[in-house]
Amino acid sequence: MISKISGTIYAKHIDHIEVEVGNGITLLVYMPPSNINNINEKDTLENIYTSLQLRQDSIMIFGFLELQDRLTFEKLITISGVGPRLAIAILSTMNSSEIFQAIESENSHLMTQVPGVGKRTADRMILELKGKFELPQNSILTFEGNNEVIDSLTALGYSAKEAQSAASKIPKGQNLSLEDRIRIALQNISSND
Repeated sequence: MISKISGTIYAKHIDHIEVEVGNGITLLVYMPPSNINNINEKDTLENIYTSLQLRQDSIMIFGFLELQDRLTFEKLITISGVGPRLAIAILSTMNSSEIFQAIESENSHLMTQVPGVGKRTADRMILELKGKFELPQNSILTFEGNNEVIDSLTALGYSAKEAQSAASKIPKGQNLSLEDRIRIALQNISSND
């Protein structure tokens, strides 16, 4: 198992990067596009948490900027029907805290917003992973208590990311009706445009 690599970014691509690790060795590392976008430009030194995946016909390295994302990836690929590519797609759409919250709240609708995740796969992920995630204490569950708002916004055609972002900005601790929370979330979306 290769758990972390340190090296110089040689090239950035849509779904992977090339990392020079020394001694003339350059590794191809598949990453979520959101992670690739957060990597500094070429010729910078980066530390990347990795998961080495051996298949019958290939050896692939999947990388993440955060350890929690690698741990989430490794949990996701234990589910039947969720391979490394789908796990990367899930982590491209949602961060680890959002995945944890969706699974713990049994929000299969939110999980099905990820391209390639159907109702059966989402239900299987919830069944097999509920209670098995450990998040660092400093992780923030960004949309706790606003699942109905997120469902409503995605039903209106907003992406899961837009809905989660808008719901995370709803004031906490106020006794707001569902309609008021949806209205505030819609205002949050329109203020971002």
